[in-house]
Amino acid sequence: MNTNDPLSKPKSDFDSLIEKLSSPDSPVGIDAKYTHAVIIDYLQQISARLESIEHHLEKG
Repeated sequence: MNTNDPLSKPKSDFDSLIEKLSSPDSPVGIDAKYTHAVIIDYLQQISARLESIEHHLEKG
């Protein structure tokens, strides 16, 4: 089992994350603005890390 693959994890592994993103006022059960902000922040972090790796590879 690949534990890095979210689809391979049991739903219970996501309980803490779901609790953080949940919103009882939302029809879909999550705070969409907060969830999107978290996703965008992670994507920006990944992008910066990839740029750093690419820079190191070009130099090396």
